[in-house]
Amino acid sequence: MVFMKLFVWDFHGTLEKGNERGVIALSNEALARRGFTERFSGEHITQLYGKKLYEYFAHLLPHESPATHLRLQQDCIALHYERLDIVMGHIAQNDHAMEVLEAVGKRHDQILISNTAPVHLAEFLDMVRLRRFFPQGKYFGADAHHPDAQSSKQEIAERYIAGKKFEKIVSVGDSAGDLIVADNSATYLYAHPENPHRECAADYKIRDLREVLREI
Repeated sequence: MVFMKLFVWDFHGTLEKGNERGVIALSNEALARRGFTERFSGEHITQLYGKKLYEYFAHLLPHESPATHLRLQQDCIALHYERLDIVMGHIAQNDHAMEVLEAVGKRHDQILISNTAPVHLAEFLDMVRLRRFFPQGKYFGADAHHPDAQSSKQEIAERYIAGKKFEKIVSVGDSAGDLIVADNSATYLYAHPENPHRECAADYKIRDLREVLREI
């Protein structure tokens, strides 16, 4: 008997593009609301790529306390949902995402696990017109930026896999936390063409989502 593979996708920085510029715009809005005059520029996108939001603010405001950096991070996360108009002005479907998801879906199972809060994840999928690939029960929000987050992406994947038989687990994402470790797995670390790959171990480092199609 031949079993399907399971593809585990990350969202931000993988199936979408443009979020980095949206983060800069939201961060500047958070700064303005707190009365700071400093602002991020486009140059900071590459310079700070891969860092946590509070590290963005620590870089821009080194004279402020860690508590202030964390407060600004929380402000920015809240703005991500309050000001969806800003997000929508930057976020887009990533190159080749549609055709790759179509090809995978014809032969294998696939789920999406994002660090986004579950209540907002469907909205982001709608923004980039990829919702149909991940119906209810196929997308999961780890809400990793919330201080009370209960599950990692690895734990969510393990719960989904439990009781099922897959030939292989293929995970695709742009950070170490997106890559799922399993008995028989393949990990793909993705980076947009203009960004460096983050530092982590992966079976493959790619810049084109179509390279994942070797697995189907």
